[in-house]
Amino acid sequence: MRKAVIASSILLLAAAFSAPASAETYRVGDLEALTRLVQFEAEPGDVIELEPGYYRFEADRIRCDRSGTPDKPIIVRGVIKDGKMPVIDAEGTNVKRCVFNVRPGVHDVVFENMEIKNAAGSRYPDREETYGHNASAFYFENCHNITCRNIDSHHNEDGFFATHGADCILIENCHVHHNGTEYTGRHNRTHNFYFCAKRQLVRNSYIHHSTEGENFKSRADSTIFAHNWVDEEAIYSVAVDSGGAEGTLWLGNVVMKRSELGHGQGRLLGVGDGTGVASGKLFAINNTFITIFPRDFYLFTEASSTTDVFLYNNVFAGPGTQFLDRNGKGAITGSHNWIQAGIADVPETLEETTSGDDPGFADQVGFEFRPAAGSPLIESGLSREAIAPYIDEVADFHKAELDGVRPSPIYLNAVEEIESGAPAFEPLRKAIGAEKRPVSSALDIGAFEYVKPAQ
Repeated sequence: MRKAVIASSILLLAAAFSAPASAETYRVGDLEALTRLVQFEAEPGDVIELEPGYYRFEADRIRCDRSGTPDKPIIVRGVIKDGKMPVIDAEGTNVKRCVFNVRPGVHDVVFENMEIKNAAGSRYPDREETYGHNASAFYFENCHNITCRNIDSHHNEDGFFATHGADCILIENCHVHHNGTEYTGRHNRTHNFYFCAKRQLVRNSYIHHSTEGENFKSRADSTIFAHNWVDEEAIYSVAVDSGGAEGTLWLGNVVMKRSELGHGQGRLLGVGDGTGVASGKLFAINNTFITIFPRDFYLFTEASSTTDVFLYNNVFAGPGTQFLDRNGKGAITGSHNWIQAGIADVPETLEETTSGDDPGFADQVGFEFRPAAGSPLIESGLSREAIAPYIDEVADFHKAELDGVRPSPIYLNAVEEIESGAPAFEPLRKAIGAEKRPVSSALDIGAFEYVKPAQ
């Protein structure tokens, strides 16, 4: 069994930031003490450790008003015991938009090792004040350089939410699933991610079972979405619904359509939703996209969208009979993709396409999408050198100083790992984390590289 790894430099960063000499480490066993620290008292470099256990959430939210610095972030860390993280359960109260509200102007804070569930704004309309129907685990409100890692966000109305004024929001190694409101009256749809930041980076995460909307809904200026395993959505899975003017990168992900027919929506990927305009460039590189039913199709572009879509080294496999429902104004180009034979509406602008009845996965039924020996995916991709400029185009924007916000060392490290030797990592099968992608003489198509069996 191959060992799951998180990039070593992330672990080194965590160690380096764990306890600066001038900082305090607070061990707390109740949410009141945690709230007092993140709202009023924490200083740069402080580490707030939440004891293992189960915590009933009884406030309307936790306001996070304290900031760290780039070299001394405030760290809010759950203590893991016997493999279990602290659980914050909002069942029993009405939550005002979120459990953790990272407030405007707050910066350089890291949250890690917590399970957050059951946040809802109006579950108990007869008992207390109500707050709407989109309560999330985290609400990033016009803040910047905020990191969440190893967070399990589930059965909330939204998993994660970021406003347009937020910037440099990093989500890594998180489990985000079964989020969506139970409210059946008129309301805006809720999602596993409703992310609108200027720059946002989501990597190495397992995202699945959005119960009402999308697994990843983006209205950001620029998004990097890398090495995630995404499946079982309610409507459609991953989208640039609006924004995107500064570029979007989907790199090395597995994205699967849902395994039950459910809602009539058959799209897997979306560009535009009619609310605002999706624009800029979308680079989809070395992903594995899987349909489940014949009615499924891979890509939808909405009429107002102007996004130019670039597709390189992707696998489009499964029984879906249509490639594209094109209504937008942007161009669709690319090369070196593998596309299931017989699919209609494949753009002629996709060059050097490999097509066939079988992509040669090791075990498609068992969700093992690594190429098996003899697969047509092996060494059929565009080279790392050829795709590097597209990755760098988006990554360079994420590394720049923008409107007075300089990406933190943690955020820069994540960007640099993604663009260095890309695709350098592979998602884990239905799990959080990533592992190193083997380096071979030529690049395989899809999210995984062929590994020759040991002799």
